[in-house]
Amino acid sequence: MYDELVSLLGDVRDDYILNPERFRDSLEVSEAFLYVGQLLATASEFYMEADPERPRFASIVTPARKMQGDNPDAIYHFARIQGDRTYRVTGKIDKECYTSFTVHGRAEDGGMAGPLLGDLNDRDFDVEPDGSYELIFSADQQPGNWVRLDPEAYALITRAYFQLPVSAQNDPAVQVNIDIECLDDVGPPPPLTDAVLAERMADAVGFVRQTTLKQNVFGGPSPVPFVSDVPNELPAPFSFRDTGLPVPGAADIFYASCQFQLQPDEALVMSGVLPPGPFANVMLWNTHMQTFDYRNRTTSLNGAQMELGPGGEYRIVISEQDPGVPNWMDTAGHARGTVFWRFLLPESDPPKPECSVVPVNSLR
Repeated sequence: MYDELVSLLGDVRDDYILNPERFRDSLEVSEAFLYVGQLLATASEFYMEADPERPRFASIVTPARKMQGDNPDAIYHFARIQGDRTYRVTGKIDKECYTSFTVHGRAEDGGMAGPLLGDLNDRDFDVEPDGSYELIFSADQQPGNWVRLDPEAYALITRAYFQLPVSAQNDPAVQVNIDIECLDDVGPPPPLTDAVLAERMADAVGFVRQTTLKQNVFGGPSPVPFVSDVPNELPAPFSFRDTGLPVPGAADIFYASCQFQLQPDEALVMSGVLPPGPFANVMLWNTHMQTFDYRNRTTSLNGAQMELGPGGEYRIVISEQDPGVPNWMDTAGHARGTVFWRFLLPESDPPKPECSVVPVNSLR
């Protein structure tokens, strides 16, 4: 399997990173090399060190490890599990406005998570007055907060969302208190064998391949209803629960996404109304589904960071130049990328954001 990994990296270099049909300029290519390095770190932690009989939660993304549409206002965790075991998850909710768990099957294409086999959020289970909770995941029903495990269960993903003036990933004081343990008597792990490592490495290779060579060419047609095929034009928001697609998105969130393409003197203006709900945000991704630098620039906005009208009205401006208006999002030198919206548990279906491209100087 090691030789297969080495061979794959050569293919990734030639057919993904250096493929002119995928990436147009030196910035996109440089970010591609960095992206692949971050994927290898993820593949090692998620798969090569994975033990579903003795799982642990691993942080999916950080400011230095971005992939698959990361989010500065959320902290995600991943654990490998299997459907014939019993697991206990313990945690404590603090500043989170939403906590959820989704159980996924194995992805046929090697992706991080496949078909959605179960989901619940903190509105669905009992939480103690101090924020603590305990969940049991198993095939057989258990007392208390219980989630049935499908025999095909492969991964457990957790999401903690924060609607705060400082994004969660930028605030070291914001943490997620969570742990997982297998309740079956499995004992300590046996010494690592070549066969076990080869099986895990096969999953790692599949993951790297799926997140590079198997990705659609940026800007090409998308089968997902909430992704617009028209640049600078957002569709009506849509939820994964409604699509029925085997994807790892949260079932409680409405999404809307489009590609932006802007000249240095142009701005994309988005306007609309945020429906009431615990959380909403919008961000910019590069051509690898990675957020732009949000530690040093304003490249995302959540509902607590936006300047809104009395009825939740917003006007958000995306441009390279600072137009000197509220709710400006910095393209950080990118001529193109993705605009991505999330609306969590909205009280009504979010309306389609209105979009227009205008000269930056017209906004000053």
